[in-house]
Amino acid sequence: MKGSGPTGGEKGAVTVEIEAWRTKSATAALALVALLAAVLAAAPDADAAKCRQPKGKWEPPCNPALAQSPWSGSHRSSYAQASSPYRGIESRDVRAQHIDLPGIPISIQFSGRYDDGGRVAWGSLIDGANAGRLFKVDAESGKVIDVYTPAERESEPPPTTGAAGITGAYNLLDRSNRFIVPRLTWFDVYADARRGDAHSPIELRKRFVLPGSALCGSDDKLVGAVMTYDGYIAFATENGVVGTIPRQPTRMKRANLRTVSLNGDAACAAADEPETDLQTVSNNIAADENGGIYIVTSKRMVRVNHDPRSGGLALAWSAPYNAGSEVSEIRLGQGSGSTPTLMGTGRGQDKFVVITDGQDLMHQDLFWRNGIPKDWQGLGGDRPRRMACEHPVTFGDPDAEVSLSEQSVAVRGYATFNVNNLLDYDFPDGLPAVLLNALAALRGGDPAATPHGAERIDWNPRTRRCRSVWANPRVSIPNGIPSISERSGLAYGIRLEHGEWGVGGLDWRTGRSEFFAPSPGGPCSDTAIGYLEQSGTLPILGPVIEELPNSCENSFYAATEIGPKRSIWTGTFLGLTRYVQRR
Repeated sequence: MKGSGPTGGEKGAVTVEIEAWRTKSATAALALVALLAAVLAAAPDADAAKCRQPKGKWEPPCNPALAQSPWSGSHRSSYAQASSPYRGIESRDVRAQHIDLPGIPISIQFSGRYDDGGRVAWGSLIDGANAGRLFKVDAESGKVIDVYTPAERESEPPPTTGAAGITGAYNLLDRSNRFIVPRLTWFDVYADARRGDAHSPIELRKRFVLPGSALCGSDDKLVGAVMTYDGYIAFATENGVVGTIPRQPTRMKRANLRTVSLNGDAACAAADEPETDLQTVSNNIAADENGGIYIVTSKRMVRVNHDPRSGGLALAWSAPYNAGSEVSEIRLGQGSGSTPTLMGTGRGQDKFVVITDGQDLMHQDLFWRNGIPKDWQGLGGDRPRRMACEHPVTFGDPDAEVSLSEQSVAVRGYATFNVNNLLDYDFPDGLPAVLLNALAALRGGDPAATPHGAERIDWNPRTRRCRSVWANPRVSIPNGIPSISERSGLAYGIRLEHGEWGVGGLDWRTGRSEFFAPSPGGPCSDTAIGYLEQSGTLPILGPVIEELPNSCENSFYAATEIGPKRSIWTGTFLGLTRYVQRR
């Protein structure tokens, strides 16, 4: 895949050697100025031309700043819908390939096409040592091109701090094929070491460290990141700081950083005090084409407005939801377990942001994301007027009193898809939260403990109500983020069937299981066990892996992604697995 690189221009990529012109005539200098002005003036139109809107009735507006590929951001796009207009696999007749990696890729991003038509897949890895690794894989063959470990490649690598939770899980691939990873308190920007050569090693292009003024307390760290439609990286920290920074490495400077604290300066000044009650963030974030940035905290659903002209940030609205009081073993933080998902993509459609809440019996909540219709009376009770729907998620059990999901709500049109993550297992007391999350994810592979249930809930714009369209109480999608293919008419999830992991498709109209394609299976490889030894987690996780030998196919909170050429990709415990439809 050697060539000029993925499609997409870059205004900042125009480079002129000024020194060569110093001895030239004033006329030549004026010509240079005119040329630069023409190039810069033409750049916005060129950007728009590179953003090809995929065909699909319910497809969100394409984002010209992201890689033009099937899946370029966490949850696919800035709308975070985890749904696609493209075909996926449609039967169990697939080729399944597992690839060992020294960590867990929660999401995988695909590049735009190189000159030969090929693509690569990028991902960052979560591990017990927070080693900050990332990888690049050939999207056609599945061959690992490079694994980048900062401690091995850099003279002054960032510190490894041990397990750091979800930081580093949510990444972006921009239209210039730069892979952007928010991790702890900095942003890393990576690219092909040889421009346009997909098979070249990974190269670090920029590390931008957030100043203390962009954090809330000494232990604050980055959690979520999304690309705005004008090419800024919007981010949220664990302690509720929302910010933006340009995506271009040369513009990643403190002067271009904008932040707003959802907790306020006074609360952040006291953030290290144990009695300080902060709103926290444990999910990714979303953005729309009008500058809206959507964050769900441990207490509230929030919209922050990003002004593309000034770059400024301002709180647009904030609404409470029922966050509950308990945090289960599968949850990564308090309150909602879902990344905010945007619903409504076309002119005249109702437009919402969708989450699941933290009640014992989980509900799906819709909030009007722009102005509230004047004739909207609200749901009554103590619910905010901005809330348009609060619908129980029972997964088909009319007597359900408890339900839970840690996954983003998949959305296509006015339809949503939720999966059950409530384990039937009692964990020992006193375990650290990060370790408890890992054990809970692995226990999802235990047939005796694994959760069951999936449900589709739709918004009806005529009645202005939500309703359950179908529920499948038998299917088990223990801990992976599901997805939807509009063209295939299927909802995908990494499933457990009779103790075996694999990918399955549910009919989007009925909820009936259409197929289950098993993973390559087998026990974790010696390579994978070696990774656990290096991280120091083998003594704790090893007994579970021995009990559940198929654990390296466990989806472990990762996204089920619709990739190039009708493929499904998913991160797994210490690797990734891809499923390709046989022709």
